This record gives sequence, structure tokens and C-alpha cells, in this order.
Amino acid sequence: MGSLQMAFPHPVDAEIEQIVLEILHRKAVGALSMYVDAVRAFQQAYGPKALEIMRARRLQSSIDAAARAGATAADRSLRGYCTALEQGCRGSQEWEKLEDTETRQAYRFTRCLWADVFVPLGAADIGFWICEADGPAAAAFNPRIRFRRTQTLMEGHPYCDHVYYTEEA
Repeated sequence: MGSLQMAFPHPVDAEIEQIVLEILHRKAVGALSMYVDAVRAFQQAYGPKALEIMRARRLQSSIDAAARAGATAADRSLRGYCTALEQGCRGSQEWEKLEDTETRQAYRFTRCLWADVFVPLGAADIGFWICEADGPAAAAFNPRIRFRRTQTLMEGHPYCDHVYYTEEA
């Protein structure tokens, strides 16, 4: 799964899709290059503590956003969370859904915009801040949701393995 085809209600011409994806990638690279430059400047000026403060702030922002989404969601179930996750990933990630039950949702992500941009910038460490929020954000949305992952594209693996699950009551 994953392309602009999933993000639009009508079929998108393959040539147009490629042009749009290239524009979006170029914009993402430009914006994230500035972000990486700023983070590296703070790191150089203030040392590792600055990096840890920025990482912690990024993580807390994701947790706070997920908690707000959970507080207002009509469906706070595992499936509701994963449906929203899939909608947010459309067009920027490619994945295969491996499991789809009320208590377990498993994915294999084979492409990720974040890894596509941060890794070539030599900033996978910064990009991983996005990855590390996956579990805490799911739990903030619904405290019964758990998360497990053993590898990421950001770390150079061939895919990310995401498993969201709920523990039986």
C-alpha cells in the first residue's frame, strides 16, 4: 500500500503522480534540511544536552497530539487508531498489512518519507525521533494499546515491522 492513489478519491495519472511525488519530496528535503541544520547548530553550540532537550520535546509533542486525538476520537479502539494511522501515512509511506484483528494490527513498512529524507541527509539519528514516538503515541491515544517493533528503515533495515496490539483484560 501507499501512493498518491490512496490519498485521492479518483485515479491519478501515473505521470502526474510521479511529478507530484517529486515535488513533495523536494519540498520535504528542503524543509527538513533546514531543520537538521538548526538541530546540528544547537548541538554544536550547546553540546549533547541540547540534542536531548530537542529529542525529548519532539517526543512529548507527539504524545500530546495523540492524547488530544484520543480524547476526541469517536473510536478509541485499536482498529480505530490504526485506521487513523493508515490515513495519515497515505501517500508518504508504503506498507503491507500483515494482521488485522480486533486485538492485533501488524504492518511491514517498506518505504517511509522520513527515512527517504533523513538518511541521505546523514541525520538518521534525528529522523529516528519520529520513529521512537510510535509506541508512546499509541499508548497516549489509548492506554490499552501496546506497540512492538524490532527494526526500522531509519536504522538501515529493509523494512519497519510495526505491531500494535491490546492485552486481554
